[in-house]
Amino acid sequence: MLRLTVVLCLCAATASAAPPPGTDLDSPIHRWFEAQHSVTGAWCCDISDGHVLEDSDWGQNGTNYRVRINGAWQLVPDTAMRDPHGGPNPTGKAVVWYTIGDYGLHIYCFSPGFEY
Repeated sequence: MLRLTVVLCLCAATASAAPPPGTDLDSPIHRWFEAQHSVTGAWCCDISDGHVLEDSDWGQNGTNYRVRINGAWQLVPDTAMRDPHGGPNPTGKAVVWYTIGDYGLHIYCFSPGFEY
């Protein structure tokens, strides 16, 4: 099954990064992505991209959330939960903000596909 991942947050660590063609930087959804913080107050979109997940690519493992990234299940740290004061998730889907770099995968924020 083909998994559709949509990158909506284009907060780049370098000035050379450009959004995908056709991205509306003034859209309410783009502004929502850029305005999100984790429950610790860290920016979700500071150096990571927001990925909208299919329903089959996220769930709960006991009291913790988990997400499938590049085919592997990852536990979402409690500190990566999105601060609900950032407004309702306009996508209606789960969203995870993450990077993969020299030190591996880092999940910055996560918003389940429903309001909590």
